[in-house]
Amino acid sequence: MRGRRSKDRPVCPVAAKRGVSIMMFAVPPVLLTLALTMPVSDKMPTFDVRGSCQAATQQMTLDAGRQKLCLADEGSARAEVAKHWSSYPAGDRTRCAAEAQLNGLPSYVDLLECLTLAREAKAEDGQ
Repeated sequence: MRGRRSKDRPVCPVAAKRGVSIMMFAVPPVLLTLALTMPVSDKMPTFDVRGSCQAATQQMTLDAGRQKLCLADEGSARAEVAKHWSSYPAGDRTRCAAEAQLNGLPSYVDLLECLTLAREAKAEDGQ
């Protein structure tokens, strides 16, 4: 009887041993999914930008002094984003935060640029 459930054979032997419903296994992922879809845009994201600056300086074969400048730029961008974070529309915050870390190398400079461009585009459209 392959592919069919037998009434005397539990769907999940571990769950049956513990007297746990199989639905209990489905609840945590559902709750996790709900938590992930809740607006995380209220809180400004925290990025570790050291990897981004290191990758940029290596890719451009720049000296270590340039990496310090990169980190300073990231710090300035972070401060600017933090100052205006609540004034950006929630949708823009969520989208730009995701885009700023798309390549695995998060950047406050990218986040600020995205938020600024979104704001300018809406201003041009008269929204």
